[in-house]
Amino acid sequence: MKKCGLFTISLLAVLSLIITSCSTESPTETPALVSTETVVIETVEKSTSTPTATPTPEPIPCTVAFETDRDGNWEVYKTNLDGSGTVNLTNNPGVDYGPAYSPDGDQIAFVSNRENGDEPGKFIYVMNADGSGVRQLTHEDDCESPDWSHDGTMITYSDKGEIYIIKADGSGKSINLTNSEVEDLSPTWSPDGTKIAWLIKNEWGHNVHVMDADGSNIIQVGFNNRSFDVKWVPDGRLFTGWIWESNDELCQNCISNIDGTGIINAGGKGEIVNYFAIWTATGKRVELIETNRLSGNDDIFLIGGDLPDTLDMGIGSINLSNHPANDRSPDAPINCGGGWVVDTEALEANAEASSQPNDNPNVTIGYAGDTPAQWQRKNNFDKACGELGIQCEYGSIPELLNKDVSVIVLNSGPDKIKDSSAAISEATQKGIPVFVLDAEIKMDGVYSILADPGEMMRVTFNELFKKSGNAGELAFFDFDPAQKDTEIMTALLAKEYPKIKVVTTDTNRYNFLEDEFIFNELITVYPALKAVWTNDGYSNTIFGIVNNISDPAKYPMLKCGDFKDGFYIWKDRLVDYPEFACVSVSNPPGIAYDAVYAAYLLVSGEELNESALGGEFGNAFYVDFPVITNDNVFEELEKIKYEASDHVVDRLMTPDEIMEKWFK
Repeated sequence: MKKCGLFTISLLAVLSLIITSCSTESPTETPALVSTETVVIETVEKSTSTPTATPTPEPIPCTVAFETDRDGNWEVYKTNLDGSGTVNLTNNPGVDYGPAYSPDGDQIAFVSNRENGDEPGKFIYVMNADGSGVRQLTHEDDCESPDWSHDGTMITYSDKGEIYIIKADGSGKSINLTNSEVEDLSPTWSPDGTKIAWLIKNEWGHNVHVMDADGSNIIQVGFNNRSFDVKWVPDGRLFTGWIWESNDELCQNCISNIDGTGIINAGGKGEIVNYFAIWTATGKRVELIETNRLSGNDDIFLIGGDLPDTLDMGIGSINLSNHPANDRSPDAPINCGGGWVVDTEALEANAEASSQPNDNPNVTIGYAGDTPAQWQRKNNFDKACGELGIQCEYGSIPELLNKDVSVIVLNSGPDKIKDSSAAISEATQKGIPVFVLDAEIKMDGVYSILADPGEMMRVTFNELFKKSGNAGELAFFDFDPAQKDTEIMTALLAKEYPKIKVVTTDTNRYNFLEDEFIFNELITVYPALKAVWTNDGYSNTIFGIVNNISDPAKYPMLKCGDFKDGFYIWKDRLVDYPEFACVSVSNPPGIAYDAVYAAYLLVSGEELNESALGGEFGNAFYVDFPVITNDNVFEELEKIKYEASDHVVDRLMTPDEIMEKWFK
């Protein structure tokens, strides 16, 4: 099994958390090997193509195979752990890369586009560990990412966005396990040989999935599109790098059960080696990583153990490849050093968790009207579908109707509602409910899921004028009239805030989207201004206040944006200018998650609580929304520090909250 993928570590990541790929023994010299306890893994055979479990072999010496362009083209090399014995294994004018050791260390699979007669393309080849006996294994012409089963009998790989398996000796035909319309990548065998984990790519990123080794029982494990790799921990759990978001837990190097539960942070700076049991005779373990930030080019490093801290990282390291060329994709046999020690109880628990059926397997939910800019809504939709274990489809409403979905979630806006009204009507006439996100429409069979815009505005005003007792001068700037903020604001001010005086709404004169210095003029004209409300240009608004108002006592209270980058600007200004103050009220992307559960409960026969419905047409379910002020902005940043820069502060209702609040 290939333990190491392609990892490129940023400088920030190196300084804070050393991302790991695989573990090997100490690089001083190959030590005398310690004995390991033999572990037998019992498994149920699903088909003749599923590998069988075998006892853990005796440990073997550790060598590292890797790809390098030091010869002017990509070749597969190997080296000892002290950097000696480096040799070119492939020696071919073609492109050879992606080495994967067999578990016993006797063979290496790799990818090559070498000349092979009448079959141009990239194929999986297998050679002996000394480079001899090269043979072509696959015949699909765009192969990638070979990975061995733990008994060494099977190899999985990808080709043109599909996952395949094939007998490692070449005696059988390849089998396409996925046959899907999505892009399937980077497959890897589980320790007991019964499952394969892989990544599915979409326009937002990648998510981890797991299936049985015959392609059945697919489980989506990750839902935030940020799992850039996946591999198995010896006890049958999954490791995925960078960021995971589930159950309000965040980590950079994450380990979880195969159903996505039990997420833990595996740590960094050598801590991840604790989850991959390859030992030296002296009981030391080190990690094998690839990075381009420690030497100026792609190099392979050993980290940990008793190595000297020559790079002042707080942990020992040695440049294993140590060459001015690019050296990447290191791999070592899984049984080198101490081998894998497999926790059979953990494997059985994972298998039991993955076999639990959902309560209503016949429900299919469709998602329409999505845009990449609203990736969090799509992620939250996927998250709920995964938790429920139901089938979810994507496309326009007509496309979803052709797929016979049970219910539709429409990610909408006023224009989308108008354009989709005929299709929505067609769906409801067929008895298919439609849950509309963030907008309202009067039509039987349609329900809205949204944060109450009037209540959001009321909370914002209360914060903006808290110190002045809901009185004083307000400037508001509506740069997006389609959202009807001016309409909501004007009605609310007239009804509930008679002491608030609107002094200007002129977005042409005070266009701080283009000119932050316009605030100097704004304050000059309106020196008694208490608050500024805007729905765009938040960063320029912040800088406009602190850079152009010399007297901090005159800082007006500001409505800020609800996204991560804006929070950092807010936080930094707050540190430098303690008198500066903001409020941010988020329209949570979690409404897509809430909609899936509400839709599922409705079509599963649960009865709606009519008294919970509100809105203009009496068909809206209101969700709670996050409120960020000076008092909790630091806390919120700590929660979302690993998120993307455009991450919007979110809140997801729990399934119990949805049931209690919206159903009888």
